[in-house]
Amino acid sequence: MRELQLWTTSEGLEATFADIEALAEDCRFRDCQHQGEPGCAVEAGIAAGDLSGDRLHSYHKLQREQQWLDQRHDARAALNNKRRWKTIHKAMRDRYKG
Repeated sequence: MRELQLWTTSEGLEATFADIEALAEDCRFRDCQHQGEPGCAVEAGIAAGDLSGDRLHSYHKLQREQQWLDQRHDARAALNNKRRWKTIHKAMRDRYKG
């Protein structure tokens, strides 16, 4: 067995990491990514020893995987992602030509 998915939606991720979600409610910004933003309650919890840094790393990793799965199943999101990367690659080619 190569992979075991324990969730099918973001609710499963939130339930698995309920401790991080509880701390995140006290963050200064609603869209806090917990990666160096000022007033981040999750990072304050890590500094205080209430939360492991490895646990936050796992949370971010599973969040990225969930976003990838969502894009894979949503055709519009996949198309937008393809357009975004096409624009980035075109800009890089143009920069190196000049």
